[in-house]
Amino acid sequence: MASVGRKINRKLFKTLSLADNTSYITALANDYGYDKIFAYQLEQLLQKGDVLIAISASGNSQNLIEAVKYANGEGVTTIGMLGFDGGKLLPLCDYNIHVKTEIGEYGPVEDIHLFIGHIITGYLIERLIRE
Repeated sequence: MASVGRKINRKLFKTLSLADNTSYITALANDYGYDKIFAYQLEQLLQKGDVLIAISASGNSQNLIEAVKYANGEGVTTIGMLGFDGGKLLPLCDYNIHVKTEIGEYGPVEDIHLFIGHIITGYLIERLIRE
């Protein structure tokens, strides 16, 4: 498997986006409510040692708040990638990457979150290569 121009012949770290399966999300929203679409998935998937990263410009998305609360209750490390004033997620997450802007300034928040995502991915890949 090639990554960042280098071949890694080892087991890679597990990553999963809870927002990728539209059919599953729609079914969960119909059965349990939109606020529970991520928390319900975590009930099925979360394992000891996992890290949950919640990405939100406002920090007030109820579905992310419910997911972080669930993960915190399970003893999982939670990281918020937040914007604006951090919203309700700011005090709930164990760690925060907070892009403080005026409320409604989505562009800078989303651009910096994307950039940080690339930095984190690059760091993890380099760490795997060194190990």
